[in-house]
Amino acid sequence: MNINRLLAAALLFITSVSFAASNDTLIVQRYFTKQQLEADVAYLTGTINRVHPDMHHSISKQQYQSLVDSVRTLLHDSMSEREAWPVLARLVGALNEGHSAFDFPKNLYNQLKNGARVLFPLLFSEFNGQYLLVKADVSNENKLLPGDQVTAINGINTPAMIDRLSGYMGGLQSFRAIDVYSNMSICLYLCNISGPYLVEYLRAGKKGSALLTADTYPEYRAFRAARTPKWNTPSQQADYWFTGKDKDCAYLTINSLTEEPVLFKHFLDSCFTMLKNQPPNKLVIDLRKNGGGNSVLGEMLLGYITNKPFRMTGGEYWKVSQEYKDQLKQKLEGEDLHQMDWYLSAQNDSVIKIDPEIPKKPANNPLLYKGKVFVLIGPNTFSSANMLANVIEDYHLATLVGQPSGEPVNDYGELIFLQLPNTRFTFATSTKQFVRANGDTKNKNPVLPAYSITDNPLTPQDEVWELIKKQ
Repeated sequence: MNINRLLAAALLFITSVSFAASNDTLIVQRYFTKQQLEADVAYLTGTINRVHPDMHHSISKQQYQSLVDSVRTLLHDSMSEREAWPVLARLVGALNEGHSAFDFPKNLYNQLKNGARVLFPLLFSEFNGQYLLVKADVSNENKLLPGDQVTAINGINTPAMIDRLSGYMGGLQSFRAIDVYSNMSICLYLCNISGPYLVEYLRAGKKGSALLTADTYPEYRAFRAARTPKWNTPSQQADYWFTGKDKDCAYLTINSLTEEPVLFKHFLDSCFTMLKNQPPNKLVIDLRKNGGGNSVLGEMLLGYITNKPFRMTGGEYWKVSQEYKDQLKQKLEGEDLHQMDWYLSAQNDSVIKIDPEIPKKPANNPLLYKGKVFVLIGPNTFSSANMLANVIEDYHLATLVGQPSGEPVNDYGELIFLQLPNTRFTFATSTKQFVRANGDTKNKNPVLPAYSITDNPLTPQDEVWELIKKQ
């Protein structure tokens, strides 16, 4: 991590040109004293140090302290929450984890819906490392078309814009980019990048530009409803669904691992019963939009596609803190809380090591699918879905296709949710480290596909599906 770039970006947030006053007439902000802000910095850094198993895994202690010192120099009396948020957010973003996040300020987020003309009027479907791909132009001007490639906004080239706006986020760059372009309006607002927006773009290889005014929230909603391409069918709004792609291949999409285990098993039983009755040669399992949930569901799914031995993790390290004990007591009760006595009785500031299990075969499953299995992954494959994909990678349980997953496999999780005492900004960070399934603690990669490919939305064919058909 380049600490100078981190500090420079923090300064840019503060010195950027502000919105005209007329744009903020309906936005009521809170203001803080320097003493209040310094107290919040001390609370944030001290708490993360107490609850996190290794907060310096990506940034050294010295670098982090330099960042903290620089943040303190930017604090001043009568600092608005809009000014304070991006400065404080850097302290969480610097941890460089997808699970550690500084939430957008709820007060401002809600008020933007009632504000004047402040919302950035483009929706994006992808950042390919060079361009932002337009999903829809929801501005009054309506100049850009789906598929246009945005090269710059207000004179800032797209990679620099993504890099700048993602500085308060954690995780791999591909994961940060998704977070940025999915929340572009609030990101630009908090970073004082205002309309009108000069958007430079490529269309069929030819350069173009358009000056777009910001939207009001009613305009934003109306234009979005009218102009957003209807790419999803109603069935695809569900967390998971099953369909036959053609006679040779079945397609199982799982966008979440948050269902009740009993219900998820019922769904899998129904899918794999159909597969057993009319077995295709190939099964595709799509995890590209799966943000995780309960790893038990991932383990359950594996029992339908393999009889090879495997384990879900290579071990865990869990930091003990009073803060997480308090969260457990608030969330759990009765027998559920009693089952956590081993953690609740452990000494604060200690680290509990959870040894890995020996890889073992899943239970015999009469619905086991025995054809070729392809699992699709990408930057949105995250958390427990990332763990699932890693098990598949480490134990060669299926063929991985797509793009690298959204976080390193040796990563952190088991979140604690916290609130700063003065600004009331909320954030989350990790209390546990997970070791990848094969036990290799030195590998810092995400899950890597055997076949690296992505569907090009500018072409009529589905490149991912075309590759799978050839295998």
